Amino acid sequence: MWTRLLEVLTRTSATSDVLRPEVFLHRRRPNDVVIDVRTPEEFAQGHLEGAINLDLMAPDFHENIARLDPNRTYYLYCRSGNRSGQAARLLRERGLEAYNIGGLEELARAGASIVR
Repeated sequence: MWTRLLEVLTRTSATSDVLRPEVFLHRRRPNDVVIDVRTPEEFAQGHLEGAINLDLMAPDFHENIARLDPNRTYYLYCRSGNRSGQAARLLRERGLEAYNIGGLEELARAGASIVR
């Protein structure tokens, strides 16, 4: 039953590749990396506990993701899920296991710890 529920929750559609917040919270392991791809100013206003900030729009974004450990799992989020979707695709193109977990407020509503 739980396996079937997780399959339904993680299923993606043609319009969305977002891993539902509830699934992220269930799946996340201590060694996984959570990346906030918003600007440093947005990050300073509030972010997921333990997240690192790699601004998708920064000129060094591609250099930063080139240094990521290929043996880790990456969960990316932003304000709405748009930038994190773009960033997750870029990481996957580099062969990394990366998931778009959507927007910060939706994650907060699902019970994720936010640092403000």
